[in-house]
Amino acid sequence: MAGTIKLDLINKDLFGTCYLSGSKSISNRLLIMAFVARKNIRFVNLSKADDTRMLARSLKQVRICASSQVPMIIDARNSGTLFRFLTASLVTQKGLWHLTGTKRMYERPVKPLVEALITLGADIQYCCRPGFPPINIRGCNLKKTKVEIDASVSSQFISALMMIGPCMKSGLQITMTGKVVSFPYIEMTRRLMHEFGIECQIKKNVITVPNTVYQPKNMMVEPDWSSASYWYQMAALSDRAELALPGLKKESVQGDRVCADIFNRLGVHTGFNDNGITLQRKPDEVREFEYDFTGCPDLMPAVMATCAAKKIPAVFNGIAHLRYKESDRIESLTRELAKVGATFKVSGDTVKMTLGKEIPQTGIVAFETYNDHRLAMALAPLVLELGEVSIENPEVVEKSYPAFWKDIQNIGLCSVEATT
Repeated sequence: MAGTIKLDLINKDLFGTCYLSGSKSISNRLLIMAFVARKNIRFVNLSKADDTRMLARSLKQVRICASSQVPMIIDARNSGTLFRFLTASLVTQKGLWHLTGTKRMYERPVKPLVEALITLGADIQYCCRPGFPPINIRGCNLKKTKVEIDASVSSQFISALMMIGPCMKSGLQITMTGKVVSFPYIEMTRRLMHEFGIECQIKKNVITVPNTVYQPKNMMVEPDWSSASYWYQMAALSDRAELALPGLKKESVQGDRVCADIFNRLGVHTGFNDNGITLQRKPDEVREFEYDFTGCPDLMPAVMATCAAKKIPAVFNGIAHLRYKESDRIESLTRELAKVGATFKVSGDTVKMTLGKEIPQTGIVAFETYNDHRLAMALAPLVLELGEVSIENPEVVEKSYPAFWKDIQNIGLCSVEATT
């Protein structure tokens, strides 16, 4: 796709059906557990996201290069999931591994996970700046069974450790310190491990993983609730909506299912049925909005952009760890949403958004994406309010939702035209 695209609004009524790909978070965990179990498993509706494709490809190459004395170079590009999950998994895999990525990846901290693994007996060395990628790994047997880890940066550090726990001789006990972020993703890992025969126990801040053989099985991957958030956003900004999203269910292992509750306050009713869910536009329920995103950080871009477009003063709590995503999402979102009149006050773990004066439109609003997929998808629905927008670097959506631009065209929402 071209470097910039232009969106032109066609219809503010949102009607039809959209089929979402499998959950990226579930897919990536299933691939890692199958790898650790050394089993070839068939997963139906595996995510089509670039992150998942890269992970599957990397694991296949690792199997081929296992036990080689020549270091295998694995480029995670800008995928924090791939880097973190492979860091833990490769520690237990005989061989030499060099994990690298993009310039932005070099700015994303990995110290809590690396130091925890070193405590357990891993052989890992930083190649450049201590605490950050790239790293070198020499596979070995982990000897210790207890570790403490700072859980305030990323829940993926915790999940990465949990998934290798069953192959450790005496299992693994993880004590989480600091404010635990994105806990629903840790719970997702626990529930998926349960499906594969591993009974992890989580009591307060301590996770116990037994030494048990994985019993992986074929599995249907449920659609991605994180991707659904952008459709909720479009429904909230529409005049009328009756949109079906097949396969999504209320009793999901995905923490981002809470977007149904969040957007209920922002004018979207969720109807659950045997086939999935249906989104319907309804009168707004709030004149101001506040929410703690500690457990669901991936929903924050869509919600913040929705509040900015609907001119709802809002407070977003529990968002400090969003600085370590594909972009510094606090900085990038506040900068872009200022283009539609929002003003922000950032203080520690909180962003307060107020609506300033109307900005006279002298032309099309051009949004930057900072190489961040969630920024591109959260800003695109603003076409419903602005009539036309441009999005630079639109191909970033490949990371989690490759069909996004095609889907919004097929539903008849807007036209998508490459401009450069």
